[in-house]
Amino acid sequence: MNTAIRPTSIVNVPALDTVNKKGEGISDEEKVLYAMAKSAGWKIFDDIAKRSITDLNNVNKEAIAQGLPLEEIGRNAIVVSLAQGVIERLLNKVNDAVEACETDE
Repeated sequence: MNTAIRPTSIVNVPALDTVNKKGEGISDEEKVLYAMAKSAGWKIFDDIAKRSITDLNNVNKEAIAQGLPLEEIGRNAIVVSLAQGVIERLLNKVNDAVEACETDE
């Protein structure tokens, strides 16, 4: 019988966790991320990251079009999902810092 793939452990990237608790004010990290988010370099990085997410969405479409086996398509889906999750967490980390700084003003 086929069963779903289950993770043996869940990896949590500490650098992406929220730094401050509610009511503690703005952390130094959030201030730095806020300043970075207002730069032209961040806007370029943000565009590249969003394009990468879109490109990752097309990986399985291309695999299906090439007639690759379902096992490979499934592995691709897992890798794509994990990669997109990391990219989205990075973008969210900066966006959360911007929101925290702008609502505290």
